[in-house]
Amino acid sequence: MNLIQRNISVHLQDFPNVEFIKDNDVLVEQMDLVRNICSQVLSIRDHLNLRVRLPLASLTIIGKDADKLLSFKEVIADEVNVKEVKTQENLDQYAELKLQVNFKKIGSKYSAKVKDITQAMRQGNWQKIGDGKIIIADIELLADEFELKLSPKNYDQKNFQLSALTSNDYLVMLDIVVTKELFDEGIARDIIRSIQQNRKNANLEITQKINLKLFSSQEQVKEVAKTFSSYISQQVLADKIEVIENKTNDKSFTIFENILDDGDLFVAFK
Repeated sequence: MNLIQRNISVHLQDFPNVEFIKDNDVLVEQMDLVRNICSQVLSIRDHLNLRVRLPLASLTIIGKDADKLLSFKEVIADEVNVKEVKTQENLDQYAELKLQVNFKKIGSKYSAKVKDITQAMRQGNWQKIGDGKIIIADIELLADEFELKLSPKNYDQKNFQLSALTSNDYLVMLDIVVTKELFDEGIARDIIRSIQQNRKNANLEITQKINLKLFSSQEQVKEVAKTFSSYISQQVLADKIEVIENKTNDKSFTIFENILDDGDLFVAFK
């Protein structure tokens, strides 16, 4: 019996034969780059204490052929929580390769030239010559005798944070300005996360609709709950949402008390 031709449930069909699935090395390479970019941006967020649920305005990816990543912009934007992903190719405008010589390794080998090498390194007087080697102060250094690192330059450090990938071919530039609108949306997402966890703890069905009451002792949390009530209702499947002035003791409601990053949240639903 041919289960596939008869459209039997997928659970009763054979696994696909991977021998007939063509390799796509270009796609794999691009996805590796996307993963590295997201990891670098999340590291910036962590360093600056910008929690992932807090949306930011934009991320700019800078490097040669950066436009090839635009087909992944929705994936990147969702992963690092930014409103917009942009690309630029003028890498030299934002960064330069800095050389760091391993003097511990070459000290005994080129002891008479250490001073000249140090001066040339500081002045940027060196040149790549292929095979992972460089020429500096008329000395040829092997790949394990130095390190090249892409170093950001000439950017607005108050409003943006730049960081280079370890591959030295791309920069990520994250807009770190948190406007009131972005901050409030971050609180709304925290509210949604708490309610979703409360639903799970109450063993509700995934598609089960609820009537929802919210309270917080923090005025900002209450105002955000009111402003984003439609969005919150849609995300947590609430037919009705009410921001109340005092906690309710109504026994017909399931009640949870949550702690957000920006205040407390009392949740009651039925």
